Amino acid sequence: MRSIALATATAALLLVSSPASALSTSFGVDIYMSSPQVQGTAVTTGLTTESFNALTTGACPATIAIGAVSGDCRVETAGDFGGASPNANNAIPTVGGSGSNYASTTSPSTTITIDLNESAKYLGLWWSAGSNGNSVELYSEGELVALMNTEALMEILSNPLVTAVDGSTVSTSMYRGNPRNNSLAPTEPFLYLNLYGTGGASFDQVKLLGGGFEFDNIAVSALPQVPAAGEVSVQFIPGENEPLAENEPPAEPLAETGADGNTLLGLGLVAAGLTVAAVALRRKRAIV
Repeated sequence: MRSIALATATAALLLVSSPASALSTSFGVDIYMSSPQVQGTAVTTGLTTESFNALTTGACPATIAIGAVSGDCRVETAGDFGGASPNANNAIPTVGGSGSNYASTTSPSTTITIDLNESAKYLGLWWSAGSNGNSVELYSEGELVALMNTEALMEILSNPLVTAVDGSTVSTSMYRGNPRNNSLAPTEPFLYLNLYGTGGASFDQVKLLGGGFEFDNIAVSALPQVPAAGEVSVQFIPGENEPLAENEPPAEPLAETGADGNTLLGLGLVAAGLTVAAVALRRKRAIV
């Protein structure tokens, strides 16, 4: 695999060894990968997809189907590392074909920012020739919602088998190599990633980071979605900057005491120490 520097930020890792039919109810993002050789999303409601097929190769345009693009984005012709099979825009496993245009970060720069047309609760993308340093950041109104580092995926793919939502087992070897022709990048992972906002989490900006981040058939939906039967749970990422619930008042400020927080903390520790000392003294007297 091409050597890519690891992203400095990391995400919590939760490996799921048994099938999970429901998403988390906590605020955050649940990550699933589709069945092997799937190159498109299973979502059909509220969906907007960019396939890059109609775009001119070279620097990405300022606007694509799902939103405004900035940063180091390039449209490429199909090759070893990217370019989904033609018409592979759904959850049906597809092999062969001449390939199609795809997008990638431009080395050595490594950040693509997409400001979505509308707030989304689902993001899907075909992650082709995946690199361990790739990561996905989701934002809402400028605040980080969740960061996904693909190290979790690599950990799962190092196992011989994984278990899907429907209880079926899948050989991870099926995710290796370009499904257009398995001899293309045969040791690298090719899979469709699904990021589900949970507990009310949504996002209006997506950042794709890391050198050699190739992707295709990127899709978003403003509606909450659930995993398809053949998808495999990867990890749950607890959300950050959770907004206040409706009608929930902000936290009341502490009353003015003339003492700062450090002073109050120190007083608390002194009181706790005195309590421990008093208990020890009572025990000593009882022994005597």
